[in-house]
Amino acid sequence: MELNEQQKRVVIHFGSPLLVIAGAGSGKTRTLIHKVEYLLGEKNIKPYEILCITFTNKAAREIKERIKNSLGFELEWSGTFHSIALKILKLDGEEIGITKDFAIADERDTTEIIKEILKKYGIKKDPDEVKEKISRIKENFNEPEAWISVIFEEYQNTLRKNKLLDFSDLMRELYNLLQIPKVREKYRQKFKYILVDEYQDTNTIQYEILKLLADKNICVIGDPNQCIYEWRDARPDNILRFKEDFNPEVVKLEINYRSKEAILKVANAILEKSPLDWKSLIPKLKGVRGEGEKPYVKRFKDEEEEAVWIANKIKELAGDYHFKDFAILVRAGYITDVYERTFFKMGIPYRVVGTVRFYERVEIKNLVALLRLVNNPSDELAFKRLTDFFVKGFGEKSFSVVKEHFKGNWFRASKDSLKKLGRNTALALYNFLKAAVPLYKEPEKYHERLKDFIGKIDYYELLKEKFKKDWEERVENVEEFLKSLKDFHMKGYTLEDLLSEISLTGSEEEEENSVRIMTMHSAKGLEFPVVFLPRLEEGILPHHKSIEDLRELEEERRLFYVAITRAKDLLFLSYTKSESRKPSRFLSDIPKKLLDLSAFRKKKVKYEEDLTPNRTIKKGDKVIHRVFGKGIVIKVKGERAKVRFENGEEKVIHTSFLEVIGTPSVASGRA
Repeated sequence: MELNEQQKRVVIHFGSPLLVIAGAGSGKTRTLIHKVEYLLGEKNIKPYEILCITFTNKAAREIKERIKNSLGFELEWSGTFHSIALKILKLDGEEIGITKDFAIADERDTTEIIKEILKKYGIKKDPDEVKEKISRIKENFNEPEAWISVIFEEYQNTLRKNKLLDFSDLMRELYNLLQIPKVREKYRQKFKYILVDEYQDTNTIQYEILKLLADKNICVIGDPNQCIYEWRDARPDNILRFKEDFNPEVVKLEINYRSKEAILKVANAILEKSPLDWKSLIPKLKGVRGEGEKPYVKRFKDEEEEAVWIANKIKELAGDYHFKDFAILVRAGYITDVYERTFFKMGIPYRVVGTVRFYERVEIKNLVALLRLVNNPSDELAFKRLTDFFVKGFGEKSFSVVKEHFKGNWFRASKDSLKKLGRNTALALYNFLKAAVPLYKEPEKYHERLKDFIGKIDYYELLKEKFKKDWEERVENVEEFLKSLKDFHMKGYTLEDLLSEISLTGSEEEEENSVRIMTMHSAKGLEFPVVFLPRLEEGILPHHKSIEDLRELEEERRLFYVAITRAKDLLFLSYTKSESRKPSRFLSDIPKKLLDLSAFRKKKVKYEEDLTPNRTIKKGDKVIHRVFGKGIVIKVKGERAKVRFENGEEKVIHTSFLEVIGTPSVASGRA
């Protein structure tokens, strides 16, 4: 395939900084490789004089291999920021006291070091939270808060004493090394040309490193409109900083080789509504594969109906496509559950990509283990799993004591053993059994009794305690599981039927020719002939955690854009509608003329709705929020209320997301 005019401009540009805005599907990697070939062939730059920085090791390998196959050369300095930093520090780190025999501390090492320091000072903090704060201090030049200063200093001393660097040290120490004029000049002279791919995903310290290394021959390639990793500290506005600091020529790659024109028009419309500072850098994608069919929009009464319709549509289109040509892209991992169940029932091969299968997630496996134990009280594996998670202090020794009294029923054996266990362990086991017994006595009401168990055992608080980083997502998964149990019960499933279905769904073999189910984040860099984007609803996309913050809200917009531009031929957009579910605000950013709205027949189409404030809410009301739980309104201003939740946190929330309730139940502890 010949290069287009925009790509040619990128390839032959030389002698001054260059910023390439590479729209989705615009042949970015191919252009980058042609530029390397041009530098080697036409500008007589040696392979070891090119610094090529990529966002992933996979991209680095691809560029290395393609250059080697094309020209027979291998790029010596091609890799991620971290791999390049490691290489330079091994060569010259002694200038700042880092000996050549240093090693990289892995995640396990750093966690153990922090645990020991916290224990030494009697600080009750989550090690992962502390580790994240330390990383941000290093990579974003953050000033350490007072409480973490001592921990930070001791952590660094422990690493150095053991000749270790963590991943953030690689960045920070390279930055420190380049402050030395002779070292900085050495590498500025060494690298005759610098190329940076996926530039929108760089963070603060990576940008500062580039400023120290780069002269006039630097080319950065990226698209701020595809930055979906701000939660990992990526800074899409680094592109604006690059424009200010380097005054580069700007070339936009706008010809898209992936998608039909009708799909690209929708993608363009989404970005045109962005209010952020880089609007001038939005590429206007143009297709070369023909107009194609307009993206199809459909509304469903619930997610079950939506999943069945998508399954039937896949079967209908399967004559023209392979199963591997279809992708279901979802905003949140818990949404995959209904597709796993539906596809299994309807005989559609599928793979859950980049995430754990729904029934294999820890928070769900725990509850399935309890259902298994209720259905079969002699299930030893289920009992061990439950006591490991729910019963504090219950280890192998405790299990051996309980097993001595086992007579075919773990519930009864456990009760007989209580007197022989330590007091605290016995009490913890007793409380667990007390919470589980109602389910054991009424297994036919599994959907209700399991929900009761979750409240009595305070399961959500346990998840918050054990999984600091993603407990909210795990709570969402549990709520989705409870909803599916209710659906199963309404369809007449016994507990045994339910467990059989879960077992079969979880054990299905993954065929290569299978429908892909994945999150939108996991889909970046991929493409599929047919893409379905279900559950386009407020609280899901945009995610409920982003609605109050413009920056986070715009990242959700970019995520939607990335999802849309994965589709090559056909795109299906859908949502479910009820009083509690409202269509995503992003749907209203798409002009109706660009969409196939035939599913709405002759009815007046109104798929966009604003949030409707709950005018009844007043100060002092007891309210409930779907995610944050129960709380009390301490202030109401306009459409928003300030709520103090049971965990002590105060949040300002749009009143449409709140529901007035009576006195909160102590047993449930959470909605």
